[in-house]
Amino acid sequence: MKWTLYQVLTLVLLSLLMWGLEFISDKRAFQFQSAGWAVVIPGYATVLIIALVISCFFLIFLFEAKKEKSIFQNSAWRKMPVICLITGLFSVFLFIAAGAFGPLFEWVEQWRFLLYIFFVYFLLLLFLFIFSLEHRNKGYRRPYEKTIKISYFWTLILFVAFYLLL
Repeated sequence: MKWTLYQVLTLVLLSLLMWGLEFISDKRAFQFQSAGWAVVIPGYATVLIIALVISCFFLIFLFEAKKEKSIFQNSAWRKMPVICLITGLFSVFLFIAAGAFGPLFEWVEQWRFLLYIFFVYFLLLLFLFIFSLEHRNKGYRRPYEKTIKISYFWTLILFVAFYLLL
């Protein structure tokens, strides 16, 4: 019960982080002559935000690993990399299709918090994919906490490298 409470508190922290981003972006919007309003976020802040979101996932997974009956003991983890990959590809396809042919841009314009939900969702899918690969590749022999830490660092390294390359 204690670990579930910590997980809920971490979700509240993640929600507060997203709310804080929305609050700050309202104060940092600039109007350009050619385009409309734009939010200017420095490069280091983007990396920091991604690191904070991934850290929240790390804490949620770590608290789950400390439970007596963890979901990591479920046999579905053997298929989880494939499930994450299919879900991720389908989500990307749906996101692009909704943006190109659907009302996604109007929705995001009206309710900007949807953008944060999509952002967190795709980061969670990536973290879950990396965790499930690491969990499966080690033959389920490694302690969950160590697998979670390795997944956390690989996800951070991947994003920082990707961000620096762009």
